[in-house]
Amino acid sequence: MESGVELINLSHGVDYAPTNISTDKRNIGRSTLSYWQIGETQQYGHARGPIFRVDFVDLSGVSPATHIKVWGIDNIDSDAAIFPVTYISTNPQLPVYLRKFEFTDSSGNTVAPGGNYSAIGYKKRVIPIAW
Repeated sequence: MESGVELINLSHGVDYAPTNISTDKRNIGRSTLSYWQIGETQQYGHARGPIFRVDFVDLSGVSPATHIKVWGIDNIDSDAAIFPVTYISTNPQLPVYLRKFEFTDSSGNTVAPGGNYSAIGYKKRVIPIAW
């Protein structure tokens, strides 16, 4: 259950939530002619399942950021967990259906990472029936 069929590099601030894309060209309102993509604006990776685990492999270049704010699939924008970079460095695997993550200061204000970092997302082949 913990293995992924696809590993992708993740980026700060990108929304990886499953998004329903309508393929119905008729102007009749909501229809069932649609598909799911993993990403708000484009499909990230080839597997259709959501990112279910994140590994923060290297955080040595994220200064001046001191924290990482992580959104699960059902978190709204103002409601997300903030983890210290020191905690994530010692516990690099987060088992979460990921929406997005951002580097922040201790107050939760977004900060651009100062250098290179490495975050890897694990994906399954399909969207699970329930998450």
